[in-house]
Amino acid sequence: MPKSSPPLLHNLLDDRLLGIEDKGGRRDRVTLPDLLARLSDGEPTTLTALQAHQQHAVHAFLVQLAAIALSRAGEDRIEHDEAAWKALLLGAAERDGAGPEAFTLIVGDLSKPAFLQPPVPEGKLAALKNEHDRPTADLDVLITAKNHDVKIDRVDKPTVEHWIFALITLQTMQGFLGAGNYGIARMNGGFSSRPCVAFAPGYSEAERFRRDVRLLLERRDSLIENFGFGQRGTLGLVWCKPWDGTTSLAFDELDPFFIEICRRIRLSLAEDGAVVAYRGTSKAARIDAKESNGNTGDPWNLVSRDGKALTMPEAGFTYDRVQDFLFGEWQAGAAGDLQPEKDHLWVGQVLVRGQGKTGGYHERWVPVPPKARMRLARSEDRAELAKRSKDWVSFAGTARLRILKPALLTLLQGAPEQLKFDDNRVDPYLQKLDQAIDDEFFQLLFEHADEAPDEANVLFQRRLIEMARAQLDEAGQGLPIPNARRWRARAQAERVFEGASRNHFKAAFPPKTATSNEEAPTLGDSP
Repeated sequence: MPKSSPPLLHNLLDDRLLGIEDKGGRRDRVTLPDLLARLSDGEPTTLTALQAHQQHAVHAFLVQLAAIALSRAGEDRIEHDEAAWKALLLGAAERDGAGPEAFTLIVGDLSKPAFLQPPVPEGKLAALKNEHDRPTADLDVLITAKNHDVKIDRVDKPTVEHWIFALITLQTMQGFLGAGNYGIARMNGGFSSRPCVAFAPGYSEAERFRRDVRLLLERRDSLIENFGFGQRGTLGLVWCKPWDGTTSLAFDELDPFFIEICRRIRLSLAEDGAVVAYRGTSKAARIDAKESNGNTGDPWNLVSRDGKALTMPEAGFTYDRVQDFLFGEWQAGAAGDLQPEKDHLWVGQVLVRGQGKTGGYHERWVPVPPKARMRLARSEDRAELAKRSKDWVSFAGTARLRILKPALLTLLQGAPEQLKFDDNRVDPYLQKLDQAIDDEFFQLLFEHADEAPDEANVLFQRRLIEMARAQLDEAGQGLPIPNARRWRARAQAERVFEGASRNHFKAAFPPKTATSNEEAPTLGDSP
């Protein structure tokens, strides 16, 4: 049973609850306004207790919170000191009918909000039946099916800081988890995820914060026009409004930068003084967004041609998928708008969700050199680069399945009369080739962006042949080849590899000087 909670405990506006590290490696503890002051001033700042899968949730929260506070105050300038940010945050909460309790972790008066915790109209914690004494496990977005990937109970002695990040992640990133546990509006269905697909000026959180806040403020009017935000209300800090679990909010009641919640939850103190969470179910999602398919104006998500937000598969940000995000028919959010003079990186982050499972945390940063950024910013050049990248993905598939695979099968099976293409013992070498391609794909694409298409294609094909041959050579040392047929198998595998390479990548080989019209043999090609 909880003991009587104090009126206010752990106020993010005044208490230094957040651990940080600066660029010099010095550590300190700061308030939420101080953190915003450092970020807005461009000071490199790292949150020391933040876990990898929580990075996007916290970045998005801070950016949206700053954008709400600045827009409500009519401020165009992003840089403010700690005192000014505190005033801005209090002003934002006041617009939503709340005071400093909206940024306080434990609030004894259940008729008032607490940080990311809506008021409880019933007036008693018994209305929230599920109890959690740790800020991980099923309170977080992780699910036990992938406990080998990201451990669900890795925080042995949780601090207030861990509860803060777990709340942000739960309320702004969680999906459907059974009856009464609805997910957020900013994803395409309850089993989807909320990814980050964006450009960035650098790896520093401060650089990304300043950039994304500025872009959100610039996009505000178009969000209102396109989604109908604010016609009946401008609720931004959604947790400030009481929720009994039976009602939903419509887009026209919300600020375009709204920070949502998806669960009824309340923190209190246990008998031993430790923080404990009480979580209840609901009969309806907090925001009525089922018909939107996740298309909510999220600054960090992509929307397809049919109006649905991106749902990431378990494979994550592979090179073929990233090139589709860069060049395919997707509509980017505000953070996905390339600023060619400033942005140096493309970034993707996501914790893939599924039905009753997580598909792992995926993160990728792709450097984009200046000449490539200029091409991406010009529609004609972008279209040319898009075609080249799509062709290269096709070349990579050819190298893997039409060149390397038949050679590997010839080697493994002892050069039989007919290959068995369903033999999956060669898959590890195919996967390693794909990983090698992944490691170099964008570096090569951008490095040769200014070259003529035919020349660039030849260079890439030759590199693919080199990478595929490296895997064939490695397989020759590692695959269990029948001793009686070892030398014949190796010779035939080389012949198959050479013939398939010349057949599929003709331009990668110099023309023959001999007068013979004989073509190089193509043996064992995959069906």
